[in-house]
Amino acid sequence: GALIMDTCLLLTRNWMITALFGGGASGLLFYPGNWPIFGPTHLPLVVEGVLLSLADYTGFLYVRTGTPEYVRLIEQGSLRTFGGHTTVIAAFFAAFVSMLMFVVWWYLGRFYCTSFYYV
Repeated sequence: GALIMDTCLLLTRNWMITALFGGGASGLLFYPGNWPIFGPTHLPLVVEGVLLSLADYTGFLYVRTGTPEYVRLIEQGSLRTFGGHTTVIAAFFAAFVSMLMFVVWWYLGRFYCTSFYYV
């Protein structure tokens, strides 16, 4: 995501276009950028004679929010699980926040990194 933003700035030389398109791409590509990190959790693992994936074994050790038992507990209250359309909305919100932070840090850098020559 950050490489896309830097490439957008390099090609357009305009910080506003970079904030809109590069910041948006940075936010939208952040979630799929984690997939190679979590890919090895699907490797096979034999635990006490049972063939499991590493993710399944981790799921037995830690409570996962997507399991039906947890969903039943949550749906009795007012909370909902994070998935489906919520993930898409969160990705676009991350894109918006990336655009906003690019502009904020651009102005901070322009304000604090300006050279003044007092002669």
